[in-house]
Amino acid sequence: MSTQSARIAFIGAGNHSTESLYPNIAHIPEFDLVAVCDIVPKKAQYAARRYGAPEWFTDVETMLEQVKPEGVCVCGPAEMHYAVGLQALRRGIPLFVEKPPAVSLSQVEEMVNAANQHDTWGMVGFMKRFAPANVVAKEYMSQADFGRLSTITLIHGSGPYNDIKRMLLFNGIHMIDLGRYLGGDIASVFAYGLHEQPGVQAVSASLRFANGAVGQLNMNSGHSWSDCYEMTYVSGTGAGIVIDASRSTEVMSAAGRFAQGEGLQLYGWSNRYYVSGNMAGWASGGHYTRGYWGELNHFARAVMGQVQPGPTLEDAAQAIELIEAIERSIATGTEVQLG
Repeated sequence: MSTQSARIAFIGAGNHSTESLYPNIAHIPEFDLVAVCDIVPKKAQYAARRYGAPEWFTDVETMLEQVKPEGVCVCGPAEMHYAVGLQALRRGIPLFVEKPPAVSLSQVEEMVNAANQHDTWGMVGFMKRFAPANVVAKEYMSQADFGRLSTITLIHGSGPYNDIKRMLLFNGIHMIDLGRYLGGDIASVFAYGLHEQPGVQAVSASLRFANGAVGQLNMNSGHSWSDCYEMTYVSGTGAGIVIDASRSTEVMSAAGRFAQGEGLQLYGWSNRYYVSGNMAGWASGGHYTRGYWGELNHFARAVMGQVQPGPTLEDAAQAIELIEAIERSIATGTEVQLG
């Protein structure tokens, strides 16, 4: 392996990969894009030409055999993530796969087993762990001023879905993983669901974390795709944190004041952190704020052995376990234990 970069192939050249993932690669020196593969020749050829890959393919096995990459990225439908991800893992190749890596817990567990059997690993595209606003919030939670975690509230509104599980798998899973990133493992859930109208699903789930904290996940699909909504609130025993759509972090803590605040009684006080637009553009052409640059950078460095991979397939398994537990809780009207 080169000491300067990792030779990585990319499978999938659809809208999400070409709009959110490929554009970051040029800003990651550790990521050497050696090949692109897509079942549609024009897409594979276009992505290879636009993003600088020397070769393109329409068959995964042919590409893996001829190119022998040191890592593989997979982005497409969930069914493809599972099938193609297994092809890479069974060859012992480290895998980055978009969320969800599969459509069921049993399939993700199969991927975990394949990785273990072939002495490799898989990373999952939970990019919110790399969004600077969330990273800052996580860092502040470790400070003495924050105290002990008490509650986490996760709110998300998406465009239409006709099925609660698909809404949670394809959108809600990001908020579920963000909750685990901030609060740790989830021990149990009690959930209500609403699906009275086509396209409009809603879930309200009460969460109990293994560390004793409690939480709430509220999600609906009554928004348009052009105007989604996301908000996270975290409270400790000494402070509160509001994260606005992974773009800004606001800390509410008397210990964090930078001035006496003569108007405090009238106006209140908080400390706001906003992701710098200038630094975001400098680091990765504007994609840094959402976490896509961070996850691909981390994957390339993990392939090179510089950092530990994560979030992992095991993290995805825990997220999907919670989704299936929410389904069971809605169906039975009971609390469901996890893990």
